[in-house]
Amino acid sequence: MLGEGSEIIIAENADEALYLIDQFTEHDRPDLILVDLRLPDERGVEVLSAASAHEACAQVPTLVITSSLYDEDVAQSYQLGASAVLSKPLSRANLREELVRIGSLAPKPSPLRATLH
Repeated sequence: MLGEGSEIIIAENADEALYLIDQFTEHDRPDLILVDLRLPDERGVEVLSAASAHEACAQVPTLVITSSLYDEDVAQSYQLGASAVLSKPLSRANLREELVRIGSLAPKPSPLRATLH
């Protein structure tokens, strides 16, 4: 799925993710943002909201992963701009299917970069 020269950027917590989002520009932005709503500091909604509001990231496909069983969390994720919401535990096949589905929405032509939270 990742091509040669691809880069994955990992944020260990919400503060790092928020910092990274703030650094992105129209010409230097990720092709995909992956957000875990609950781990490690339960501020995934804040990260998702910041990414959706940031001019350079607003059109970047965002995949939310959650262990939450609450419909409200799923609905809120979509309201905040999530392209897809997947429940944990994830199967590789399910994750791959969603990445392929939303991959066509990714900004082009920059190499794939993902911000993980």
